[in-house]
Amino acid sequence: MALPPLRYRAVLFDLDGTLVDSYAALAEAVNFARREHGLPELSASRIRDFVGDGLDTMLRRAFDVDTVPRSVKDAFESRYDEICCEASTILTDVESTLVALHGLGVAMAVCTNKPTSFSKKILTFLQLAPYFRAIVGPDLAGARKPEAQHVLHTLEATSCAPADTLFVGDMPIDVHAARNSGIDVAVVATGSSTAEALQAANADHYLERFSDLLKVVAG
Repeated sequence: MALPPLRYRAVLFDLDGTLVDSYAALAEAVNFARREHGLPELSASRIRDFVGDGLDTMLRRAFDVDTVPRSVKDAFESRYDEICCEASTILTDVESTLVALHGLGVAMAVCTNKPTSFSKKILTFLQLAPYFRAIVGPDLAGARKPEAQHVLHTLEATSCAPADTLFVGDMPIDVHAARNSGIDVAVVATGSSTAEALQAANADHYLERFSDLLKVVAG
């Protein structure tokens, strides 16, 4: 018996806070860079609030500067490169849900404001990379979320139309990115945004847990 047609043939995912928890690694790398520059450490929760808009924006916030010095970026990147894999974990239900979506023939890709090299390294280490047609950071797309160019560049890898695609993220910026791209969006409160903030963002679907995605995709 043939499977029923799916509501969404492609799913694009944010990375941090949606598929993976890498906040501990980000906090350690930020604080390493601050120590190297004679500054006191920040709390992990404070740094968590800086995440989501890309590496440069996170470092500008963490160092309270308009332009991030090269030495700060170098210090952060060298430390993050050392620890980003071992200090990152797959979030609850993510792996089993990706397996199920793959079994349904859903085309999947990652659209993240984290640099592509770090994103690929982490997803390869966690053995999730094979599920994705593409892993696209802003450096690869020439733009970053919430700009449509980032999302639509990632979508190309799935060979699906925006109308057949769902974006899944954990922050209001993911909702804005999807809206700018003409794509439906689902949110899950497993990252740095509260459930209240996500419900206020008016996504098409609010996931109580990541595995709820299966029902949404199946329609």
